[in-house]
Amino acid sequence: MAREDTLLESMPKQALNRHWVWIALWYAAGIFWAHRLPWAVWLLGPLFGLAGAAVLVFPLRMPRRSHWGIALLCLGLGMTLYGLRMPKSTPDTLGQYALSYPRGRHAFEGVVKKSAIHIAGDEYTTFTLQVDRAFKGAETVPILGRAVVRWSRPDRPVFAGTRVRVTGRLSPHLGTVNHGVRGFEDYYRARGVYSEMRASGDAVTLLALPRYSPRYWAARLRQGQHEVLSRVIPESVYPFVLGVWLGEQSHINREVYAQFLYAGTAHVLSVSGVHVAIITISLGLLLQVLGVPRRLRNVLLMAGVLAFTMMTGAQTATVRSAMMICMYLSAELFNRESDALSVLGLSGCAFLAWNPALLFDTSFLLSFGSVASILLYYPGLSRAMSVCPPVIRAPITTTLAAQMVTIPIAAWHFNLISLLGVMANLAVVPLLTAVLWLCFLCGLLGAVFPGIAILFGHAMLVVVRVIEWTNAAASWVPGAYASVTRPSLPAVLFYAAAVCLLFPLLYDPQYRKRNAILAVAFLAVSLLLWNPLWKHPVVDFIDVGTGDSIFIRTPGGTTLLVDGGDTSEYVDAGERVVTPFLYANRVKALDYVVVTHPDRDHIGGLFTVLKHIRVGAVLLGPEGKAPVALETDFIAQCEHRGIPVHRLERGNRIPVEGAEIQVLHPSHDWAARNTGNNTSLVLHVSWPGLSLLLPGDVEEEAERELLPFMAQPAVLLKAPHHGSPTSSSKAFLEKVNPALAVASMQAEGSRQTLMTPAMVRRYADHGITLFRTDWHGGVRIQPTRKGLQVHTVRGTRGYCLKPVSLSGNRP
Repeated sequence: MAREDTLLESMPKQALNRHWVWIALWYAAGIFWAHRLPWAVWLLGPLFGLAGAAVLVFPLRMPRRSHWGIALLCLGLGMTLYGLRMPKSTPDTLGQYALSYPRGRHAFEGVVKKSAIHIAGDEYTTFTLQVDRAFKGAETVPILGRAVVRWSRPDRPVFAGTRVRVTGRLSPHLGTVNHGVRGFEDYYRARGVYSEMRASGDAVTLLALPRYSPRYWAARLRQGQHEVLSRVIPESVYPFVLGVWLGEQSHINREVYAQFLYAGTAHVLSVSGVHVAIITISLGLLLQVLGVPRRLRNVLLMAGVLAFTMMTGAQTATVRSAMMICMYLSAELFNRESDALSVLGLSGCAFLAWNPALLFDTSFLLSFGSVASILLYYPGLSRAMSVCPPVIRAPITTTLAAQMVTIPIAAWHFNLISLLGVMANLAVVPLLTAVLWLCFLCGLLGAVFPGIAILFGHAMLVVVRVIEWTNAAASWVPGAYASVTRPSLPAVLFYAAAVCLLFPLLYDPQYRKRNAILAVAFLAVSLLLWNPLWKHPVVDFIDVGTGDSIFIRTPGGTTLLVDGGDTSEYVDAGERVVTPFLYANRVKALDYVVVTHPDRDHIGGLFTVLKHIRVGAVLLGPEGKAPVALETDFIAQCEHRGIPVHRLERGNRIPVEGAEIQVLHPSHDWAARNTGNNTSLVLHVSWPGLSLLLPGDVEEEAERELLPFMAQPAVLLKAPHHGSPTSSSKAFLEKVNPALAVASMQAEGSRQTLMTPAMVRRYADHGITLFRTDWHGGVRIQPTRKGLQVHTVRGTRGYCLKPVSLSGNRP
């Protein structure tokens, strides 16, 4: 048997004997449980560590004593380090100042920590600022903290490491937050950013350049690459190049991005471990064809990988992947076998020791997972497909190997599994290889020989077009992709078991049949457990920023979505918030979508929801005295998709299981005489333990019309018209007499915040406990035997932008 075949068949046994693999696994397990049980970190962490040290020091009689000693030690170390470095719920000094919601514009100075590419004509950009001082008139005040700066109409680039002064509005609100979904606010807070500044035009002033900062020169190189490439690459394909070479996806057309997503090739649009692997494998094949000796080949490969990393801006995901590849390639320089398993374990330990929170970072999981998957499965898959020519075998096996580990990660975070991804990648990955090398040549030659670089840039036009056509064709094939809900934890564990069994299946022929049967069985169980059949009844007030959106699941399992948030040329709440929320909470179908009234901040996001979620019926209010364009377009989309549309009026009931939903407003006559907010559908929802009033955006006039038909009070009220002074009259609040109220609105201090301090006091004066989505995030109400349980997203994550407005008149 050849030496290479012998090494391949011994890989499963190597996995059991690689200490760094086990150290990394136990260390990661400690971090995971510290995240799940934060209250027990300082009890269990030292306890496991001391137990592990005792097992190693004292001569106990137990099998594999050293293994269990190191396991306990690493478990305790992982918990302790995560406890020391876990994201803090208490904000920094700047964040605490932001919680006072200071009015007006303020000036701050600090050092830029992370910046984006400056593209001429962009309406806004963002960068992270490490603030160290603030200015109050002529007075300088020391203040420490990090903020994300959203700079509209930027007039120049800013680079990491530069010192700047920013004048703008400060807020603690970083984005919408909802149950089961990790958004921008979670992303920034995990990185120690607790506040946001909004600046415009010349409000950002450059103060000093750090001439000796590596981060500064990496950012400058990335900006320089953009300026060179934008001159030599055709404008029509440049957004694609921005994504695959510089990691900037914001300019890619939404429809084009969706085609990549459905075809299973969206991973090529951000610089990651797959790109590093493509450069390594393609350059390695070239050097092998040229007959370069193995040791020199590894040196040249490492140089090529590092050059690629620097030219693409030394982004974190690329640097991590490059480090792993270089560690793997460097083994032979020290007369050691290249050991993929030890490299995985050692690099995993290094990355998690540097930042334990990376274990929960999507980018890290995808980049580390794809490289790990390639290192583990590529050799076995390549040998299994040895009958294919290397030119065909390499892209197929690279794609298959990269997706082994990352499928559940992608399903968990992106709710999509491409069923034709392998076939699409068979064409896209080789073409991406060509694009990456053409980008390399354009970037290298563009500054010195632009005429030659333009030739390579225009050659890219054909390649990118073929990639886009391939994705369009793959996405249009029936059954090309499956939109999936977030998998349950047991489903992920069974999938992991199936993938683990596939590892010895590829390398060890001794138990191939048994492992194949078990792998298929575990995969089938994973699919069965993917989406649990029974779910608790719940009312979720979704934080959509501007607008309303409420999800209801009755005790009998009927699901309703009442409104869907706003949509505009900048943001679509249906795409960004509502659909991800539904998938993350394992809602793949809705029995009803209810539109209270056709204002944009209520109906706008529902257009996207209809595209992605199966809907049984759409319910609207009675026809008004004049057609509304948005409603007309929405009805047309329902007809196109075969979704029945029904109109409701006062006295109707919505048939649901285990609950009762009555329509209290408007009547047909009222809708014919009025327009706008006062024609909102008003629903009364009740089941044992819950009574809820959803009044849409009704104002005082409609509230007076509604009061005679309120047969019973409601324990829970959605604040009408987002808590605006035009609604929530004293007579209305006295009649409804709720214990709890939820107001959905944009961040406090913005133009869309309709609820004034006087309205907050009015609710408190009536003994109503008030929750606001801008303060508390999404609000979840669950009836229990002991009463209503209220869970706010920010509260469950250990912080809040303002305390709950508790009433003084009720227990």
